[in-house]
Amino acid sequence: MISAHLFFCDMMEKSNRYRNQIRALESVFEFIHKKFLDGMPVDRELSAFFRKNRRFGSKDRRFISNAIFGFFRWYGWLRQIEPDTRSLALLLGYLLDDQLVDDRVVYWADSLVPQLGVQGVNRFQDSKFLQEKADLISGVIGPVSISSLNPAFVAGWSIERMTSFQTRPPVWLRMEQTDARPFLVALDSRQIKYRRQDQYPKILEVLSSININEYKDFRQGWVEIQDISSQAVGLICDPVEGDNWWDVCAGSGGKSLHLSALMGSQGQVFATEINDSMFRELNRRICKNRRWSNIHPGKWDGLRLPDFSQGFDGVLIDAPCSCSGTWRRNPELRWRIKREQVDEYARVQLNLLQLCCSSVCENGVLVYATCSLFPEENNRVIETFLQTHQEFNLQRVKNPFTEEYSETGLTVTPPETDGNSMYIARMIKSG
Repeated sequence: MISAHLFFCDMMEKSNRYRNQIRALESVFEFIHKKFLDGMPVDRELSAFFRKNRRFGSKDRRFISNAIFGFFRWYGWLRQIEPDTRSLALLLGYLLDDQLVDDRVVYWADSLVPQLGVQGVNRFQDSKFLQEKADLISGVIGPVSISSLNPAFVAGWSIERMTSFQTRPPVWLRMEQTDARPFLVALDSRQIKYRRQDQYPKILEVLSSININEYKDFRQGWVEIQDISSQAVGLICDPVEGDNWWDVCAGSGGKSLHLSALMGSQGQVFATEINDSMFRELNRRICKNRRWSNIHPGKWDGLRLPDFSQGFDGVLIDAPCSCSGTWRRNPELRWRIKREQVDEYARVQLNLLQLCCSSVCENGVLVYATCSLFPEENNRVIETFLQTHQEFNLQRVKNPFTEEYSETGLTVTPPETDGNSMYIARMIKSG
């Protein structure tokens, strides 16, 4: 009798705890969802929320984050669920995202979809193909199609690309230490799984959850977070020691730092940015390490050329774009972009190319990049630009990771590389 009573009390205690944790998730989601509707980035808002609300432990933060990002990743299917049953949408997004199923998740599922049962929950975990997932979700909320995972104006994606974009990519690091072994030993000591990129051992794929701020090498600027597709841009720029480069739309500085590193800090990088918060982050990253003293940050409005005293050996235009190539990390973005916005971005991109190309020296390099998958922002912009700027010649580009060549600009994309997607075109100005 006593053991049965204790068992009952333990079950009640767990049920109450799980119920409170799920209510906390729902409360955080409502706050973040309002931010989403206001056009704010979900990842930044969620991070800011957790910084202000320290009562959430690391496990709770992970559970809440996984559920919220799962909701937005599978929003194309889950948006048909009524707002007053949003907890069901969060549960299904969590299960579709192949997250950890524990007693809390089983309790959550049983309270919302009792007919699902443990076997039904496990079937979500076992489903590896999109059609399997579509069949499972259709049995709960009604018919869905794979194509509805994207906005209606996005068409022509292969099933391989669709599958890749329904997963979150790993964290990618760039290591610039003379000897990276102490950093790797530190990762090993915390049981962080990682894999070095075959062709470029300075590129590290992190396969475990990591708090990178815990590591001295990151705080001191010897290790940087930079997606593998973004690192491809610097590798294709291929600067050499003593070069002068202009990073036109430098953002928070990842590519500027990479250009400097590829030159061994022997050369100059002028990094311009229009956004105030990005510019502050650019300055902060430069100040982390004295070796970045050859990077010169500057605010620029994008309307007229800055007053540079000389031309450049290389100009990189990582142009503002739809960011469709980042939908794996920021799944909510796919539901913000409209077809007409893609056309507007293409006009801005062409204007930037036409404005900045005069800063390239004879025999210099002009690199154009976007984190977009839409041809309107990529090869079509380059085709239009080259029609009126015949002094530039589009180069054949080799993918640094697959070693395949492209004649019309390179698209680095999953599943070939497990990161974001980038389009990169490299042009030479004739002498």
